[in-house]
Amino acid sequence: MKRSPWQLFGISLRLGHLTLHIACAFAVAGVYPKLGVLAQQRFMRWWSRSLLKLLKVKHHVSGEPHGAQVPACLMVANHVSWLDIFALNALTPARFVAKSEVSGWPVLGWLVQRAGTLFIRRAVRSDTVHVNARMAGLLQQGRAVGLFAQGTSSTPGQPVQFHAPLLQSAVAAGARVQPIAIFYHDQQGRWHAAAAFVDDITFVQSLWQIVCNPGIHVTVSYLPVIDACGLDRRALAVMTQCAVNAALDRHLQAG
Repeated sequence: MKRSPWQLFGISLRLGHLTLHIACAFAVAGVYPKLGVLAQQRFMRWWSRSLLKLLKVKHHVSGEPHGAQVPACLMVANHVSWLDIFALNALTPARFVAKSEVSGWPVLGWLVQRAGTLFIRRAVRSDTVHVNARMAGLLQQGRAVGLFAQGTSSTPGQPVQFHAPLLQSAVAAGARVQPIAIFYHDQQGRWHAAAAFVDDITFVQSLWQIVCNPGIHVTVSYLPVIDACGLDRRALAVMTQCAVNAALDRHLQAG
């Protein structure tokens, strides 16, 4: 696609501002783990909101975010893009669980490590046990934890299917679970594919695609909380994925 000089100038400007914003994160990353929880949350909210603004991604919220008032919550969301974490952290900062490959991403990989992300090798069973124990410990301490339980990214046209094993952390901690639906769309509410981080696209290709499409909107729908007490992890996974699928269907039909 051929772009006008003004479009290329706008893209260059966004990339320049993005570089400065990432440099700010690097400057703070050295001391970030030593900051108090509230200071970490304030910085994460500011940095995530600013990142979305720099990328011209408009952020919308629906529903009541449980984790904003009572942090001891496992937030379980569908996974579309690497932007998902920042769309959530813009309002409800949390410790996230991510696949181990994320730690090797250019630039952002090191930053999310410093932010306390819990990495998991999904093919290694012992990793699931270890990460579950760490998640349960954080929940018992009153911390919010974020989880993309699909195991991979997908588009809203594909029904979400959540894997149950990591939901065991909420059962073990007696925590609450908040299903969250993340939907990228244009100004008219129609699905916007530019943010999707799917198939064989690389992180750099995905970033370029987003920078070149300044009309992306993201709506984060915080759905009614589910109490994990008395439920097993499989029932919890089914209830959570049904709530998210229903919300995504509503978005698709509305657009």
